[in-house]
Amino acid sequence: MSEVEIRKEGLTLELSRVIAAPREAVWQCWTNPELLKRWFCPKPWFVPKADMDVRPGGRFNTVMAGPEGELFENVGMFLEVVDGEKLTFTDAYSEGYVPRENAFMTGYVELADVPGVGTRFTWGARHTSEADRNKHLEMGFEEGWKAASTQLDELARSIAIEGLQTTPAFSAKVRTCLFFSEKGEEAAKYYTSLLPDSVMGSVFQPDPNGPVLVAEFTLAGSPFMILNGNPDMQPSYLTSISILTEDQAETDRLWQALLADGGEEGQCGWLKDRYGVHWQIVPKALPRLMHAGNPERAGRVSAALMKMRKIDIAGLEAAA
Repeated sequence: MSEVEIRKEGLTLELSRVIAAPREAVWQCWTNPELLKRWFCPKPWFVPKADMDVRPGGRFNTVMAGPEGELFENVGMFLEVVDGEKLTFTDAYSEGYVPRENAFMTGYVELADVPGVGTRFTWGARHTSEADRNKHLEMGFEEGWKAASTQLDELARSIAIEGLQTTPAFSAKVRTCLFFSEKGEEAAKYYTSLLPDSVMGSVFQPDPNGPVLVAEFTLAGSPFMILNGNPDMQPSYLTSISILTEDQAETDRLWQALLADGGEEGQCGWLKDRYGVHWQIVPKALPRLMHAGNPERAGRVSAALMKMRKIDIAGLEAAA
């Protein structure tokens, strides 16, 4: 068993240890609510409910239950999500940055590879006052977190050894599915790097040595999933992702990013990226100018649009 290191410094309490499993497995144990329920409380306590939306501003709500029927509901929110590396969460806010009274702590998790061994796992809590820090110690912070981290170690190792990646815990009832012949996970990670309020979600990898079959991600708050591995898949413009941009600078940035490394320009703000996915990069100025209530003006704007590849806001406004 890895040695557990405890740090008590100021208002911060922290646990660190090496988990004998890949970082991806430890990350999944933290971000898949069905897995979180299996280790998050030291036995005989348990977690009957976990509701998570793993993105900045997304909910992190759990219910902890004790052997005598005790129930403690914890309402919180993710502040920071760095895929596979870091989580920061707090009970100072509920989902959507709604302030809450009587905040107790801000927690954080950091993961780092230990080559040939596993993952350095750091789990900490920063408190709002010395009284809250002492209360956490009295609640059994040290023994409780040690026990929970041991349960995490056992679960992460079982996932890594047996390939039990489980069915993805999709957070959205309705989501858009994109079919890929290959590189689906790579594409999802690239897309989430392009826009704020975007984050990778759960993944399903039936063969630990093979590619990810299903990957869920959120793009600017909208849910998507990628189904990977159909060699007969052919890209089609019949499905596209449309992004409303704020200004010319954002239009230019996304246009260039999505065309990089083999993308193809289309007409009127359409393009195909290097993975074969079609996009529409549409400045908000276009619908504003097209629906200004003047048919002649809309006609001029439409005629100007037909001559463009990347949409030029100045050109549309000049035509109007």
